[in-house]
Amino acid sequence: MRNLLHIGLVLALLAPVPVWAEVVLPPAISGSPSLKALRKSMLAGKELSDVQLRSLADAGEGLAAARFAKRLEERNDPAFVDDAAHYYSIAVYQGRDFALPRLLATVTDTKAEFGPARLRNIRGVLDRAARRGDARAAAGLARMLMQGAPFETDIPKARELLLLAAQAGDEKAAMELALSHIQGELGLPPDPAAARPALELALASPDPGVQAMALALSRQIPGGEALQPASLPAASPDLASSKRPPLRPTLEGAAP
Repeated sequence: MRNLLHIGLVLALLAPVPVWAEVVLPPAISGSPSLKALRKSMLAGKELSDVQLRSLADAGEGLAAARFAKRLEERNDPAFVDDAAHYYSIAVYQGRDFALPRLLATVTDTKAEFGPARLRNIRGVLDRAARRGDARAAAGLARMLMQGAPFETDIPKARELLLLAAQAGDEKAAMELALSHIQGELGLPPDPAAARPALELALASPDPGVQAMALALSRQIPGGEALQPASLPAASPDLASSKRPPLRPTLEGAAP
């Protein structure tokens, strides 16, 4: 019997895993047959009305929220920009990362007027995305906090977010953070030594231009002369002397 159980366990582990998984719907949709039907129609390609899209978006459907926000933006009316930002934030919160650039654009639109509660929600969505490793969200929110619009000025928080963005690969954020420490900010004196971590990240960049700028700034901090840029791979002499362009490397997997 023990051998039979062992064989059964092995067969179960070797069984093919389904390539699909049931999507976890927001409770407001999973408990509503009419909203589930609307969502199914949307995913099948049916064009939904504004009222239908908004119903799905308000229930937490991220794709519907992004599509409704886009419709609001396309009206080219400043009165709808705050609503567009709100629905883009729902989309981002629900994992629709493609909506993040439009969220950043609409929330920084100077023609829009936002209420305190809506701004609080949008900031929470951006901060959550930043904490999950999205460099765009971290850098975008940091710049808003540096400028004091549309959120209140918060330099320490902005620097923290710039560091997150730099650690996620945003070289521009690394340079902005270094400059912020070297030059100082309103109410905060210069602290060149604090710029070292940001400069180390910038010097690790594969971009020679970023390395050069970071190297110049490193001379302005204590002990900065010891910092060196990452070594770049030497150009192949065969490729340098050849008039033919190098062959495109073969990539693993099909192109999207």
